[in-house]
Amino acid sequence: MLYSLVISVCMISAPTDCRSYEQPVTELSSNPSTAFIQAQSLVAQWLEKHPGVRLARWRLEPGRGA
Repeated sequence: MLYSLVISVCMISAPTDCRSYEQPVTELSSNPSTAFIQAQSLVAQWLEKHPGVRLARWRLEPGRGA
């Protein structure tokens, strides 16, 4: 199933500078509960690749993306 992972982060150096990033993902389970658990590791990987930001929130939206 296609999901869209939406990650909202704020810059550590400028806490009021916040942005959201959306990324389509297809490798998650079609079961929403399982997909949510699987997405946690994708969020952690994204944060490792983007130092200098603090996670504000994230969500998984079904059926979005290209």
